[in-house]
Amino acid sequence: MFNKSLINGLVIVIGLYSTHLYANTVGTIQCTKENGTDRCVNGDTDASYGFTLTPSFKNYYDIKLLNSNQDCDNKSATHITLPRNSYFKQTNDSDAQSQNAMLVHVYNTDQETDLATTKTKFFSAPFKFCLNGHKSNRVERSYYKRVGGMNTGILVVPFKLRDGNFYSDSTIGPYISYKWESWETMATLGLSKVSTSEIGTDQVTSEDGLTFALGASFEVAKDWDIAFLMGVDHLSGDKGESWQYQDEIWFSFAIGFNFTR
Repeated sequence: MFNKSLINGLVIVIGLYSTHLYANTVGTIQCTKENGTDRCVNGDTDASYGFTLTPSFKNYYDIKLLNSNQDCDNKSATHITLPRNSYFKQTNDSDAQSQNAMLVHVYNTDQETDLATTKTKFFSAPFKFCLNGHKSNRVERSYYKRVGGMNTGILVVPFKLRDGNFYSDSTIGPYISYKWESWETMATLGLSKVSTSEIGTDQVTSEDGLTFALGASFEVAKDWDIAFLMGVDHLSGDKGESWQYQDEIWFSFAIGFNFTR
């Protein structure tokens, strides 16, 4: 009798080999069957190992993308319909991005009839993604979500936890982050307002300092995050030398509140 583990192993190998045989490839475009659906990925614009510097997005409903030379205000503009659960990202052409529209590359979507048709329809050129404009062209914010890319902005920390006690020492400053589909890592260097007291007195004063912090946020539901931060505060001069928490690690967290602004 064959060993049961050996039989299971052969089944897995045969399954993987069958998937490989099914893969349909032309140039950098490959289509494979995923959960019963034919999916096509464009290697030229794909997020390598899931990593991309430019903002990338996923749509949860069918959306309209315009040809790149079309105007978002034109209700008769030529467009294609991008199937739900597709992935697309901004082009590297910063001049083509605005508050009203983005120029994007589709890099992962359902196969349309066959590979050649999919390539012609979705992968042959960038498209215009309308943030504003005529209602027939505009994509509602609830229809898509950002799932990758570098991000910058302003980070606000309203309180800090030191030695098990909460302090209302706030921090505000620029941050840089990288976002994945469900979580985001960030780093910031900003200014702090720190409460200090003279030894042997009850007098509390507010001092300016520098903060460096690292953190991560996790999306547990749409527009609902759990975030954690850890960092250090530094005061200059005599105040810093006498402050008991100088360069000591503090923690902060948030449920629902978003540190980034």
